[in-house]
Order: sequence, then C-alpha cells, then structure tokens
Amino acid sequence: RSIWVTGVQTCALPIFALRAGERRYASLAFSDSEPAVIPPLGDEAEQRIQASIAWWRTWAARCRYAGPHRASVVRSALVLKLMSFAPSGAVVAAPTTSLPECPGGERNWDYRYCWLRDASLTLQALHDLGYSVEAHAYLSWLVHATRVTWPRLRPVYDVYGEPRLAEKRLDHLEGFEGSRPVRIGNDAAGQLQLDVYGEVLDAAYQLTRRGGELDRTYMEIGRASCRERV
Repeated sequence: RSIWVTGVQTCALPIFALRAGERRYASLAFSDSEPAVIPPLGDEAEQRIQASIAWWRTWAARCRYAGPHRASVVRSALVLKLMSFAPSGAVVAAPTTSLPECPGGERNWDYRYCWLRDASLTLQALHDLGYSVEAHAYLSWLVHATRVTWPRLRPVYDVYGEPRLAEKRLDHLEGFEGSRPVRIGNDAAGQLQLDVYGEVLDAAYQLTRRGGELDRTYMEIGRASCRERV
C-alpha cells in the first residue's frame, strides 16, 4: 500500500497478514520539512499505548455522575473531551465533514467548528460531570472568540476563534457513498442568528451558578461590552 499526499506518492507500506493473537505496530508521521521525527515502534510503542489507556481511564474515573446508565454518560463525556481542542479550549460540533443526513443527499456540511448555540449545554454538561477545568477552558475560548467580532456575534467560529470560514467544494472527491459535494468551511458563519447572544450569556451564568467564578478579565470584557452597546 502507498500513501499519497497532493498527488505525490511518498512511501510504500508493507502488508502483514496476522493470525489470532498476533500484533503489529504502525506509526504515521507527517513533515513538510526536514528533519522529520519518526515515532518509535516495538516496546516503546506499547508503552505509549498503555500510558494513553491509563490517562483516559483516569480522566473517565473523574466523572462524578453516579446515577442510572453511568457507562453511557461516561461515554458521552469522552466524546466531548475528544471533540475539544486543548490549546484553545474550544469544543467542535463534530470531528467530521461532509457526512450526509441521507446517503446520496446534498445536506452534508462541515461541522468541524464551534457553534455558539451549543455553548450553554456543553458547558453545563462538562461542569456537572466534574470537568470544571474543561468547562473554564471552553468559557475562555468563548470570551476570546466573541470579543474578536464584538458587537456582532457570529453563529460559528473555528477552534482559534476565527469567524471567516469561507465554504469551498472539493469536486474531485466522491464523498461518503457518493454524497457530493464534499465541503470544507461553512457559510453559516456569515448568518445573523440573534439567539447566540443569549447562549453566551447563559453559558457564563450556568458556570457561576454551579460555583464557578468569572475572573477579572471576563468581568472587564463584560463591562466594556456593555459600554460599547450603550
């Protein structure tokens, strides 16, 4: 098997036939300049796998929900964590693009962005399950993203708070089960959706009513925003 990047064959991958109980390690790395860092395999790879498993089990064990269907709740919390972008605290709507609502249909949008309409419920879920660090990180991203475009709030931003998400069609790709077009970007960023103001305010309110605190930076931004509106 070969890996292709922008139409150029970069390397050949060996093919292994495995029997029950056998294991092979593979690592994938990308570099557009030298030197490239190639992850180690063998025992080092197994140690990293076990360390990753231990980290996720520790994180999941912090979930403080103890009611019915706890396993399903923990699974949902893991999904939220996996959809979060650690450097900024943003939580995307989905890690995918162009998966159609119906196979073969055209309603296949790029959801790898952060919708303000999700802010309040996402923050509530993280905080109520015991993940206050993630909740505060998400609120920090909200403050940053909305400050960039104030006084107008966009319905959707990227994980860095960028509101310009020009939508493009990749017509050279077939799409999931022939569901064209494949899209990147989302023109919803240019829409006017008045409910997002309430979602952002409610996110801050929900955090404070659950014992969280807004630091001086948040308060100063809020007061400045009110003065600008007046």
